Order: sequence, then structure tokens, then C-alpha cells
Amino acid sequence: MTRDDLNLFRTLKVDCAALGLEPAGADSACFCTPKGAQIFAALGCDGVHFVLLPGDERVFCVDPSLGEPGSYVLPVGEDFRAFLSYVLWCRDANPLSQLAFLPEERFRALLAEEAGAETGDLLQQKERALAAAAAAFSLAPADPWQRVRALQAAFDPAGLLYSDAYYDTLGLPNPREEDAMLPQDPNILLSVVNTKLRDQYGSLEALCEDLEADAGELQKNLAKAGYTYDPARKQFR
Repeated sequence: MTRDDLNLFRTLKVDCAALGLEPAGADSACFCTPKGAQIFAALGCDGVHFVLLPGDERVFCVDPSLGEPGSYVLPVGEDFRAFLSYVLWCRDANPLSQLAFLPEERFRALLAEEAGAETGDLLQQKERALAAAAAAFSLAPADPWQRVRALQAAFDPAGLLYSDAYYDTLGLPNPREEDAMLPQDPNILLSVVNTKLRDQYGSLEALCEDLEADAGELQKNLAKAGYTYDPARKQFR
């Protein structure tokens, strides 16, 4: 649904940059853009961009200027329609991108400041874009404060996958380097793999791709000790 709605949004004959949603693609990626992310819009300043992640309906904001692991990537919409309803309320994606880091009073002051700065051609372009988006999706503006804050509070960034550039830029240990050699002992291998499947990866395929491991060989090694992969549980048993 989210990706269908994004495709519909892209057909609107308006200047989406007036809403802080300048069309963007892979060239907008930065060190903290998650692996596999689909970049669909950029704020136009500070490298901030908006993405969809594989198998996820949520919309995420990526902000490389935040300077703290765990907060570079945060959800800003339960799905694309919810995200767009929040943009309609804020009249721009910029306040939504800052919501996690502002107290409510300052957030609402920012909305008033930005609304007061809308004049001339920018105001006309923004009004056209807001009206077109609302009409295309039959959407009403929705106050994002409580809903997005709750969404972000429930989000666990530990499940995000990053490129080597993320760890190099921040000087953090790279888990791919640490895990380049999976243990050969089947019982130790079982514990390591099941823990990673539980805490870090959504599937065996994702684990093997990220660790550059051969899924067939991994299953073969564990099968020797009597363990087989259960896709429903995402565990070897």
C-alpha cells in the first residue's frame, strides 16, 4: 500500500519541493542511509532525506546532522498516507523531520514560524501542492505530535543494517568484520546464528547477504548436527 501511494504521489503535477519533499534517489544517500533503503524525497538541506525500508510500510527520516548513533534514522509515519497527513498538518516536511528533537512547545512554535515565512510564489506553490495531495488521497491534515512520538519511542534502531561507511565514519566496530568468520563448531554456530536471527535479521537470507556467508553451506554445517532452518520461526531447530 505504501509503495502504491508513493507512486500516486509522484504523479501529482505540483512542485513537491515546496513541501520539503524534493524528489530524490540513490545519489542522496549518505553514510547513515540504511542498506536497501529506497530514497524518495529530500528536504533540500543538511542532507536530510526520506526513505522506505525493505518489507516495511513505515516512512523514515534520515538525518546525517544529528550526530548520535540510534537517532540518525527514525520513523515519521506509520505508512505513506499517515506521513502525508502529517506533512499536510505541518505544511512542510521540515518540522516533521525535527519532531523527535524538540519539546512540544518549540515544535509548535516552529510550525508558526514557518507558516509566517510563507509569502509570494512559495506560498502559492505550497498551497497548490497541499491541495493536490489532500485531494488525490482524500486526506485531512493530522497532528503528528503524539502519534509520531509514540512511533519513534517504540522503534528499535538495532534492526537497521548499515554500509561499511557508517562504521568507518563514526569509528565504530564493524559487525561484518567481527563476524566475517562464523564459528565452525555446529553447536556454537547454532547459538550465534539463532541469536543474530532473533536480534538483527529478518530472515536467513538477510543474515547471509549481510555477512557474505553461503546460505547453503551454513545449512549444511548445521544439518550435520541435526539442525534445520524453520522459516516460520526464523530459527534453526
